[in-house]
Amino acid sequence: MNRSPVLATASLLTALCWVLLALSGVLPTGRLFVMTLASFVVVSACLELGPGKAFYVYLGASVLSLLWPGLAIFSLFALCFGILPLLIFYLRSRMAPFFARLLTHAVMSLLFIGVIAIVGIDQLILRDLGQSALILSSLALLALQLFLLVYDYAMRVFIRFYADRIGPWIRRRG
Repeated sequence: MNRSPVLATASLLTALCWVLLALSGVLPTGRLFVMTLASFVVVSACLELGPGKAFYVYLGASVLSLLWPGLAIFSLFALCFGILPLLIFYLRSRMAPFFARLLTHAVMSLLFIGVIAIVGIDQLILRDLGQSALILSSLALLALQLFLLVYDYAMRVFIRFYADRIGPWIRRRG
């Protein structure tokens, strides 16, 4: 079996993802939008190469983003935007979509709380705001849940668009 086309596709998708991550580090606005586009490259890798090889695309883009544009973009991509499509694809292949969505929300919420605790933002907020820190934390978790709902919808629309337009065009060219 010839693995050259798979390796070339994975390399091109990794490079495209890294370029988008570099743009998100350079552009003054639209950072989250560009990172969402970079995560859709991981979705494309899942559709073209499968989730196993898409993990290598995610890993390669994450390591390259650690080199440049830096730690902040690496952290956002590695802990949220890059791992989220892989988690969604993995859970959807193992269980019903509703339960996969619930588990995705739970895992991402725990990851969000863990990152806040590791960085120490919770101690800073508790020290400065006192009792209103609970309200602020609840609002941050609510914003995360809304983001996950919108992201899930956008990902489903992208998958449909990819299956209808991009995938057939790529297969016709190859």
